[in-house]
Amino acid sequence: ASVPLWVPADAEIVIEGYVNPDSGVIGFDPRVDGELGEGAVFEGPFGDHTGFYSMPDRYPIVEVTAVTMRQRPIYPTTVVGLPPQEDYYLGKATERVFFPLLKTLIHDIEDYDLPMFGAFHNCAFVKMRKAYPLQARRVMHAIWGAGQMAWTKTIFVVDDDVDVHDTLAVLRAASEHCDPSRDVEIVRGPLDILDHAAPWLGGGGKMGFDCTRKWAGEEPDASSEPTLPRRFDDRDACVEAVRSVEGVAAAAMPEASSGWLYVSTGIRDASAFDVLASAVVAASGDRAAFIVFVGPGVDITDVDEAMFHWVANADMLRDARVVGRSVWFDATAKGEGVRRGMPVREWPPILEMDGAVVSQVRGRFADLLSEERGGSDAAT
Repeated sequence: ASVPLWVPADAEIVIEGYVNPDSGVIGFDPRVDGELGEGAVFEGPFGDHTGFYSMPDRYPIVEVTAVTMRQRPIYPTTVVGLPPQEDYYLGKATERVFFPLLKTLIHDIEDYDLPMFGAFHNCAFVKMRKAYPLQARRVMHAIWGAGQMAWTKTIFVVDDDVDVHDTLAVLRAASEHCDPSRDVEIVRGPLDILDHAAPWLGGGGKMGFDCTRKWAGEEPDASSEPTLPRRFDDRDACVEAVRSVEGVAAAAMPEASSGWLYVSTGIRDASAFDVLASAVVAASGDRAAFIVFVGPGVDITDVDEAMFHWVANADMLRDARVVGRSVWFDATAKGEGVRRGMPVREWPPILEMDGAVVSQVRGRFADLLSEERGGSDAAT
């Protein structure tokens, strides 16, 4: 051994070395921090589980002193990209493993789910047994203070009769019971450093949605009464009206997630976009609670795909506005600069694999599958 550390006896590959903690400063900006020091390098861009290329940054450097391995070592790895990829299923297993611990920290929680479209740190569905007014708000803030759950960008809290593992059931509960004029919690706090939509590296806006049935004591003011569940029966009329707005390329409100209106647009300029958003809100009337704007090329009839672009490309401070009983989100790709008075950092491209890589991975998988079947036949 070249370093004074023990390694597991069943390790397949051991990489030994030393890390210089001064060799990397995450979030290094040469415009602010000066030039890179001697020996420092940028890493990236890398394709990541977020579905985007994480932007280059300076990270600590490992000086490798030795590499040892078994005679036929197994190198475990995953192929990352837009969910679902292999890491999605590892993440779902982690979700189940950590549920008892999360419930120990936050007793109100009956169950939770990290939906596929959220790439784990962008969204959480939480089920609770409601016992008092505004309890959902307490749960949101407790989650934002619970270990790595603190990075969660959006949280939907539902009653205990809603299946949190059914994405459409949660979105319907949001449509029926979450009035954006009253039932959303917007905060500023830490976010995952891979969140490219965040105005600052590792920091930006987060939003919680109280999708529980409202009790007395949750009225917005003394003259109000708890609102009844909303219904969205004029979907076709809403979509037709929105499609006629100049700048709208397409619009859809899938029946399965009624109350969520998805709008595709090619408009990139911030001021022109805000004019478009106002026109769409006016055209939709009170027939949509949540309006998500995405760029061209997104299949807005596919709820999972549209929601993936929503949480990936929108910051909940800079890119969300509550208007009346609706809230709109700017989930379009943005150019670096300033938008609505807040920074937009360098914007990464979405992850794509070329045909050669896809063929290579598929071919290697077929070879491994054939080897495994051959070994099983030999054993038999």
